[in-house]
Amino acid sequence: VVVAGIGFGLTAPFTALLVVGLGARPEWAAYVVASMGLSLLLVDFLGTRYVPRLDSRIALTVSMLVFGIGSLLSAVTTDWVVVGLARVLQGFGGALFMGGGVQAAVRLARAHQRGGAIGSFNAAWFAGIATGPLGGGLVVALRPGVNLLGALAAWVFAPRLRSAARPRLGLPRGLGVRGARAWASLVLSGIGQALRSGLAMTIIPLLGEELGMAWVPLGVALFALAITDVAVMHYGARFTDRRGRFVPLALALAWGLLATVALTAVAGLVGFGLGALAAGVVVGATWVIPAAMTVDLAPDPEAGLAAYRIASDVGMLAGGLLAGVGIAVGGLHGALWGTTGLLVVALVLLFTVGETRRPVLVSEVVVPLPDLDGFAAIAAAQDITLAPDRIAQAHATYTGYHPDLMRLRALPLPYTEPVTEPATASAWIANGGRS
Repeated sequence: VVVAGIGFGLTAPFTALLVVGLGARPEWAAYVVASMGLSLLLVDFLGTRYVPRLDSRIALTVSMLVFGIGSLLSAVTTDWVVVGLARVLQGFGGALFMGGGVQAAVRLARAHQRGGAIGSFNAAWFAGIATGPLGGGLVVALRPGVNLLGALAAWVFAPRLRSAARPRLGLPRGLGVRGARAWASLVLSGIGQALRSGLAMTIIPLLGEELGMAWVPLGVALFALAITDVAVMHYGARFTDRRGRFVPLALALAWGLLATVALTAVAGLVGFGLGALAAGVVVGATWVIPAAMTVDLAPDPEAGLAAYRIASDVGMLAGGLLAGVGIAVGGLHGALWGTTGLLVVALVLLFTVGETRRPVLVSEVVVPLPDLDGFAAIAAAQDITLAPDRIAQAHATYTGYHPDLMRLRALPLPYTEPVTEPATASAWIANGGRS
């Protein structure tokens, strides 16, 4: 996944700047960044019951190859329109990677660790993408080769995981989106992707160029954004599995408001770098926490992730389009103020969703510790005949292990979907060893 991120990210943070450098206006750069959303939406919409059910090894390998072809087009063209078409092609590869890869990560995780699985997958991916800013966009010609290496790594190392259901193309159905909370979580997912597309990949790079930053310091600033982005995705998602999702996301959105307002006032390189560093927090949090919320509220993880992917694709497309409109109407600062309004909307929606983390049920069944006579009676009832000294020895051993046995009975069992998971070992034992 890290190698895939390197292949995806060698020039991704500089796409907007590349388009402007090839002669387009800044608002058109925003539209090119968003154009990937077209192919993402097409694949995720028509492939809701196809991509998530593919063998994960095949999905990841093919995604690398398709993305590499798009990278080759970007490397050889001098026309910004071709860059836009290549980005649409890259979107097909990205859709296979994100759809198949996240599903594989969730299938490998326990039910109460899905938020961490989503966060770790995206963090590993964006750890690779974070190398792009350090490369300064000068290694675009190497990117097809990196994608080929990623395809080889996926074929050799990726686990072969597939759904029990047969993959089929067609319109989505039965995604399990029911109620205002579920729909609000999907809108939050879309806003998170809009922030990445519009703020992190369009407005901030163009703002750095407007401030007169050279490629190297701009790359360092964007790398700082990527560092906080990746850290929040990895550690923040795991934290929300333990402590809940509402408060961390609310704090991240409030922090994003402060960071965006600060970016409207920066006039120097240091201030821009600190603003980009701060913006990475909200970009990372709004990528993974709404995804975990959607899975929490969905009756089936596969359906929940499919709905999340469609919402994210709409958000990516809308984020770039809104950024372009904002730049055309009010310049980069007007687009930043529009981003603050989007963050306020996200905060309001978050209160509609509320806390979604499902508590890990722990059995409160306590088996009383029998005395020596009671222990002997239990042994006799099971036709176990022991000498008195052996009964006493067995009782002493059982007494010593009793606290550990009680803790063991309360452990969640490590079943994964689609097996119906009993809450605890005690529930499984009481049910005669059946799930």
